[in-house]
Formats: sequence, structure tokens, C-alpha cells
Amino acid sequence: MYTEKVMNEFYDPQNYGIIKSADGVGKIKSPVGGEIIKIYIKVENNTVVDAQFQTFGGVVAIAASSIATKLMTGKALSTVEKYTATNIYDILGDIPENKMYIVQNVVNAMHASIENYKRKTNK
Repeated sequence: MYTEKVMNEFYDPQNYGIIKSADGVGKIKSPVGGEIIKIYIKVENNTVVDAQFQTFGGVVAIAASSIATKLMTGKALSTVEKYTATNIYDILGDIPENKMYIVQNVVNAMHASIENYKRKTNK
């Protein structure tokens, strides 16, 4: 049902955890499936130097969150703000159509973490 890449990210997710002194936190709760996605970021010189996630959800939610944090780390905030669900789809491969909204929610959490950072720092 899922690609090998999706299953690899699910079984061995990267960047799972909490950044206790996070500069920004984005949280999305899906009204569709009930998944909860939290992305924490640490920022230095307008660059994401660390990204961690907590996800309450299934295979796609965990795999997409893992990919998202890997994509964010080491990137300028302006670059991360341009990421779309397509960037994650392209890495994970086929995802069942009824699960595609989850990837969009992960991207929304990415963007929300940056918005939270900007609010905190008045940028």
C-alpha cells in the first residue's frame, strides 16, 4: 500500500522529539483524520539549524513529518516558506489519495512554526 520510502521513514523517522527552547512551534490538528502534528524549530541568522517533530497519527503523518524536518534543517526561512506538499510528495512517492491531506497538514505545521518564530521575534 505504501512505497518503500514511506515505510522507511515510518519505521526509522529522523528528528523525532522536542526542542525544549524552540524558537518557533507550529501545531496543526486535522479536522479530517484527527492527526496532530507539531514541528519545533531552532533558528540562527534566519536559518533553521534544528527541526524536530511530534506527531500523533499514522504512517503518512510520521513519514511526512520526518521528511519535512530533514528538508527544513540548514535552510533559510525564506526557502522553507516556499515549500509545498509537492516537495514532500516528490520524496515519498505514491501516497493514497485519501491520505494526501496529511502531507498538506505537515507543510502547514512547517509554515506555522516559522510564523510563530516571527511573532516571537517581531520579524
